[in-house]
Amino acid sequence: MKYLIILLVLSIIAYIFTSLPFFAGLCVGIIGSMVMSFNWFYNFKNAQLEDGGKVKTGTLTRMLVVIAACLIWVRFPETFNIIGILIGLLLTYALIFWRAASELFKRKR
Repeated sequence: MKYLIILLVLSIIAYIFTSLPFFAGLCVGIIGSMVMSFNWFYNFKNAQLEDGGKVKTGTLTRMLVVIAACLIWVRFPETFNIIGILIGLLLTYALIFWRAASELFKRKR
């Protein structure tokens, strides 16, 4: 979450200075990414605490977050850039992959 917060602050600052719709979309995408990260972490912790229970992945929540971000873009297309929203939403997956790869390479050393 700290990486997403840093990226959110940087994109807000960039939007303040440039007023580009890309950075506004990036802010929306990063906020959605933060919600998805929190949901993923919550489901992961619950799966660890349960013994042999059903593991939830939070697919419905992720879909609702993406739909909400797209509805924001459809309602205000001149304010928010869809590419910025897309990149912001994909940051969750990029950070999960980066964390897993760093742990994998750390163990090989």
